[in-house]
Amino acid sequence: MLERKEQVLLTRIFRFSASHRLFMEGLSDEENFAIFDKCANPAGHGHDYTVEVAIGGEIDDETGMLINRIDFEKQAAPVIEELNYKWIDRDIDFFQENISTVENIGKYLWQKFTEIVPGRLDSIRVWENPKSYFEYFEEKQDG
Repeated sequence: MLERKEQVLLTRIFRFSASHRLFMEGLSDEENFAIFDKCANPAGHGHDYTVEVAIGGEIDDETGMLINRIDFEKQAAPVIEELNYKWIDRDIDFFQENISTVENIGKYLWQKFTEIVPGRLDSIRVWENPKSYFEYFEEKQDG
């Protein structure tokens, strides 16, 4: 008989508003528009982002919780605030080297939240509109 290990998943939703411009240095405006369409507008554009942070693991026998949600939310607040009402390409160092696609925003948030809940992060979903989201996760390594 296969032994099963009890696991739980907590998902916390955050929101922030930010602007950005999708473009690649070294390409003309026409080439950028061909790749990124209207998102390459030199004046930029903005989104009201929704971020879902999923944390997984075992229930602590002592507390009966996966994590202390109050402590987690206090630690998460500066991560979200760092992006809120910012021009991502100009204000966040990570995006000086990485195009501010929703995929890279997910990757950036993964790096930040991994510092808060090391080894417990399951996935990050970033919604930039109500119709689609990008989900970022990293394969768990055995050992």
